[in-house]
Parts: sequence; structure tokens; C-alpha cells
Amino acid sequence: MFQSRAVEISSQHRRALFVSLLAIVLLAILLQVPGNPKRLGLEYWLRLPLEVPFAVLVLLYFRGRAFVAVRLIFIALIVALLLLRMGDMMSRIAFGRAFSPLAEWHLIGQGWTLTAKTIGKFEAFAWLGAGLLVLILLSVLLYRCFGAFSQLSASTRLRTGIISAIVLAVTGTMWYVQENSKRDFHVEFVSVDEVASRVKYIKKTVKDQLKFSAHLKSDEVADSKPQFGALRGHDVIVLFVESYGRSFIDHKRFAEQAAARLDAVEQEVTAAGIGVKSGWIKSPIRGGRSWLAHGTLASGLPLYNHARFDRLITSQRKSLHGLFKDAGWTTAVVLPVVSKKWVEGAWYQVDQFFDRDALDYQGHDFGYVTMPDQYMLTAFEKLVREPAEKPLFAHIGLLDSHAPWGPLPEHLPWDEVGDGSVFDGTRRYGERHSWAYPVPVRKAYGVAVEQNLKLIGEYIARHAQDALFIVVGDHQPASIIAGWAPSSEVPMHVFSTNTKLLDRLPEAIFTSGMRPLKNSDSLLMEDVREMLATHFDELDIYAQK
Repeated sequence: MFQSRAVEISSQHRRALFVSLLAIVLLAILLQVPGNPKRLGLEYWLRLPLEVPFAVLVLLYFRGRAFVAVRLIFIALIVALLLLRMGDMMSRIAFGRAFSPLAEWHLIGQGWTLTAKTIGKFEAFAWLGAGLLVLILLSVLLYRCFGAFSQLSASTRLRTGIISAIVLAVTGTMWYVQENSKRDFHVEFVSVDEVASRVKYIKKTVKDQLKFSAHLKSDEVADSKPQFGALRGHDVIVLFVESYGRSFIDHKRFAEQAAARLDAVEQEVTAAGIGVKSGWIKSPIRGGRSWLAHGTLASGLPLYNHARFDRLITSQRKSLHGLFKDAGWTTAVVLPVVSKKWVEGAWYQVDQFFDRDALDYQGHDFGYVTMPDQYMLTAFEKLVREPAEKPLFAHIGLLDSHAPWGPLPEHLPWDEVGDGSVFDGTRRYGERHSWAYPVPVRKAYGVAVEQNLKLIGEYIARHAQDALFIVVGDHQPASIIAGWAPSSEVPMHVFSTNTKLLDRLPEAIFTSGMRPLKNSDSLLMEDVREMLATHFDELDIYAQK
């Protein structure tokens, strides 16, 4: 009987030792889960996190309720770390930098909306549920594995503690030498360095907010009360083209396709008696967050995170729309992507706002794209431009080239668009694409942007009248399309039947035609507001050119 009991105890100890070793391996792996796609290589996984021997010592030291508390704290920290790194990974892939919860919490909601619209709510909930289930199962596994440390025999605990202390001392020394020399011993304080980096970034964000608040108090453009005299009697229409960045024009993957389309647009508008000049504009963002580009152009201040945007829309700074309104224009914003209350509209202070519902689209949506741009532009002419009794300043957000670039609406004769019911689910091509397979996604992106440029050319040729059209990209596409672009530049095209208006554009930046010069200067997007307020003032020096 005693021998059987001894065998049973020995078996329990062996099992506890095995599970404890499993816990150590699992902890080492989880601490190494990267938040940066550049750290997915084998070399990174072969590094030793110094937190592992430290965590083992802590788990061996505590007993009873304190031990349970330590287990729960460790698990909570690990799960939080994994969630932050998942956010970092997605943010780096899309925007080229780490995720900042303090400044960009808004991205969580935007990401959910895009996912739900793209793959469907049921599928999105399924993926979310699967993710939560994995985290729960992982937490339970960690709790059980960590619990094995309390079941080790006294002698095993002592030996394990001694070995862990020696490993910590040796690797700690290696880390110290590594930090003070060029030698790499493949050891690091993973979580400690990460926490320090995040704290540093939070401090930087707070400092940036204080600096931005100071900038909000000074606005020389608004103080000058611009009258836009050279534009008197002209509609001014700003068209933001989604994901239309310099990559589409310059990258070898799209260069030939882009050149052919830009030349075709130029020929079409020229035949209609419309001039065009083009240049490069530096967007404050890349890969997404279009509203920051819209707000940058409207405010004259760079908005490269959502914290700045939140501060802006609670300020008294005058938007470009407000400046035109004060100068006598009717102002309107058309954003078919908006399906809920447009909270930031209070800051824009426009006369009219048209969201998805206000545009009265009677067809089927295209996932995240609520309606084809061809319908939206047709509705804009009918609902906004034609009834306007005064010159119009309008800001329009196009959607056809928004990620994930499929399915796409068919291009129809303009007279057949009507109330949009013709887009009944059959007038579409392409399909939803998994970003796990980049090639079809890249092809769909090129097709979407090219189609949008074709649409814009046709629209302006049909409806130019005496308006000044400003067509500008909001940001470079996500890195999956053409890698991480060397710049954040986007094209801007300015159209008008009045070539004297185009002559007022800065010559160092804007050149005739649809193709910006490759080596020309670029203009910051936040400086477009000032350019319109000064270069198009009736008495400014550019009027003499």
C-alpha cells in the first residue's frame, strides 16, 4: 500500500515537473510573439526573454492565495501584451508604425466596420468569437500550467529555483555586456523594453497634444478673412480619391496602367475645353484613416493621429468650408460612407451634409462601399449643385477605390444611372479578396483606382461648367499594394475652363497636364488651405502672372 502511494506521488511530481517545463516553454514563446512583421524571422524567435527565469522564481516563491493572485496577474499581463502586439502588427502593416491606444482608440471601431462590411457581420462575429475563444483557452492553459509550480516537491522547487537564479544571473550579465558593446548574445528584456517604449510614446503623445493645442489658437489665414476674389462666381469642388497615392503612378507594378489612364483623362477634358494642372501633395497619413486627410486639408494643420482630430473638432478653428461660407459660398459635404450621426460635422459648419441615406440610393451596396461613385456624383449634381442659388463650395469623398477593392461596380452610361436601382446586385464584377493572397488584391486595387480616374474624367468633362475642380488622393495605399512607400505623397489635379485660375497655382509644384513631374517640389496637405486663401485672392501677386 505504501509502495503504491509512493509510486502515485512520484507520478504526480513527474507530471507537475513536465507541466512546469511546458509552462516555461509556452511563456518563452508568448513573450516572443512579434508586433512587427519585420520580426517574424527565425533569428528573432531564437532569442531568450530574460523575463522567463524571473517569472519562474516568482512562481516558485509565492504560495497559497498570493500564488493564485500572481498567476492571474501574469496571465492578464500576457493577454494584454498579446492584444497590443496584434494591434501593432495590423497597424504596422496598414500604416507602417505601432498602434497607440491613447491616440488611436478610434481605429478599433473603424476596423470593425470595415471588416463587417467587407466579409459580412456574421463572418466578422465568427472571427471575433474565434479570437476570444483562443484567448480564453490560452488563459485557461496558462493558469493550469502555472499551477503546476505549486505541486513540485520541495527538493525539485529548490533545484529549479537555483537553476533559474543562475540562468538569470548569467543571461543578465550577457545582456549588460550586449547593451554596452556591439556583441549580440540573443538575450533581451522583451516586456520591460516594450513597456518603456510605450510609456515614452505616451509622453510624446501628451507633449504633442499640448503643442497642437497651442497651434489651434493661432490662425493667420482666418484672421485675414480671405474673400477668394479670383474664384468669385465659380463653384469650387474638392474630390478626395481613396487610396490614390504616388505609388499608383510611380511603382513599376502600376506605372504603365496609370500613365495610359492619366493621358486618356487629359485628352478627354482637353477636348471638352478644360485645362488641368497636377502636382504632389504630402499627406499626413499612409494606408488609411482618410478622415485625417480630409481634416488636414480643411483645417490647415497636420492631423497624423486621431487625438489631434478629436482636439480639432472641439476647437473654434475655422474650416476651409467656413472660410468659403463667410466669403459668400454655399457649402456642402458629401460622404456616402457615413451611415451614422456625423459628429464632426459640427466643426465643419457647412450648410448641407449628405450621407448615405440623404443621397437616396436605391441599389445594392458593394460591401464597405455603400454606393457606386457614379451614382453619388449623379446625385450630387441633382441634389446639391443644380438647386444651389449661390456659388458652391463642396467637399466629396469618393469610395470606389476604398479597400478591399472588390467587388467593383460596372461603369454604365451616365443617363442609365437614375436612382441607382440599376445596381441591383448584377452590375458588378470582381469578388472579395483575402489579403493572405496579395497578387489578386494588388490587381483589384489597380483596376479600382484606374476606374475611378476614368469616372472622374468623364464627370468633369460633362459637368465642368465654370467650376474649379480639385481632385486629390487622401493617402498612399496599404503596404500590401506596393510595399512601404518612400514618401506619403499623393497626386493633386486641378481642373478649370478658366486657364487664368490654373496659372495662379505655384509653378514649382504644379505643372500642366495630368502627370505631376517626378522631381518637382511638393506641397504639404495642410498648406492647401492657405494656398487657396492667398493665391486665389483677387489682389495677390499671382494675379499678375
